Order: sequence, then C-alpha cells, then structure tokens
Amino acid sequence: MITLKTPDWQLDNIDTVLFDKDGTFIDLHYFWGKMTELRVEEILKRYNLSRENFSKLCLRLGYNVKSGKMLSDGITALYSRVIIIQIFCKDLKDFGVDISEKELEEIFDYVNNIYYKEMVKYTKPIDSAVEFIKKLRKNGIKIGIVTSDSKESTLMTLRHFDWENLFDVVIGRESTKETKESGIPVKMALKEINSKPETAIMIGDAPMDYIAAKNAGVERTILSATGQIEKEELLKTSNYVVDSLKEIEIKI
Repeated sequence: MITLKTPDWQLDNIDTVLFDKDGTFIDLHYFWGKMTELRVEEILKRYNLSRENFSKLCLRLGYNVKSGKMLSDGITALYSRVIIIQIFCKDLKDFGVDISEKELEEIFDYVNNIYYKEMVKYTKPIDSAVEFIKKLRKNGIKIGIVTSDSKESTLMTLRHFDWENLFDVVIGRESTKETKESGIPVKMALKEINSKPETAIMIGDAPMDYIAAKNAGVERTILSATGQIEKEELLKTSNYVVDSLKEIEIKI
C-alpha cells in the first residue's frame, strides 16, 4: 500500500491506480485535434459541403482550429463516443446533412482506421505523468488504463513507447457495450487485476473520469489539469486536483 500526498490533500491505503489516457498521460490537443480534422474532412467530402464549414464543424466537435486546442466545454471533452455521435448527428442537420447515428459511426470508424495507421505521429506523451506512472510501478502498485478510446489504439501507443510493462490491464471502447460513465469499464479493470474499489483510485482529466469511478464504487479520483479543463473547474467535481501529476508525492 502507498500514500499519495500533495500540500492540499492526502490519500492513504492505495494498491491500485487506474488511468484515463488522453489528457492524463497523452497530450490530447495534438492527438484529438488531428482526429477531429480528419473526421470533418471526410464529412465535407461525402456530403459535398462547402469548405467554409470546416472550422464550424470542428467547433461542434469541440476543437478550435485557430488555437489548436480542444475546448473544455466541447462534446469531446465531456462525453464518451456514443454520446458524441448522438449529439453531432443532430448538429449536422443544421448544416443540411441528414445522417443516422449508424452512418456517422461508420464514418468515425473509417477515419479511425486511416488515422491509426499513422497514429504515433500524432501521439505526444505528457512526460511528468509518464514518470509518475513509472514511480508507481517501481513501488509495486497495480496499474490499469480505462479509456473511451479503442483498446487497439491504446495498445499500439504502449508498444510504440515501450510502455507495455507499465500496465496490468487495458479497458477500451470495444471492451464493453457500456459507456465509460456507466462505471462498468472500471469494474472490469478492477476484476481483471483482482483489485477492490476501496483500495483503488482513478486518475483522469475530466468529470467523466470521476463519474466512471464513482459508479464503479471507487470513491477517490484525482483530476489533473493537463487536459481540456482548468483546475478551478475540476475542483467543482473532485477535492483531489493537481496542475500536473508531478505535484504528487508517493509515500510507502
């Protein structure tokens, strides 16, 4: 068991840490910005939409082309893939595109297949978070990933950076039909590594991660302001918030 401590709070009796991926130990602005652009490009092409709609549609998906940043209040920051598709499907009707959720999901999958072939080019680690994960591993902590991204792409990232030995379990979008917010993916991760929610914590960058943990019985979630959401906003969700994971001291 370890203790995680900052000047503002302390969490004791931890033997398991589950991580979100994008925004937590991967730079999501670079990664999801490019993904968003490719999704919108494909929609413009398939539905013969004017190029002037490009930045507008990117904004609807929560990406500001001009700043190169994902929006803290955008749908990509706030929701899982299933809900993003539901919302964006309705948004597209404002642009004269009559598309079903199934058709939009097919477009997303098509773009994913293209994107993931060169995914590593758009993947930048958050170095302080990776160092924190390595310290946890050295102290014998069980570590997992629970992400709304696909398990396949997550494993590709781990292989590319030689991080496979850092994680005991990876639960991705295709691991279950249930959304991340349901708590089921977190429960699956805990079950696979034989951990209890009472001695586990979740680390993420958005309220979604807190909700996912809470619904799985994990009462303690650390939120890091390394993603799309500012620290002040994250404090409205969790009492355990940091600017980055390098602020956290690990005590045995």
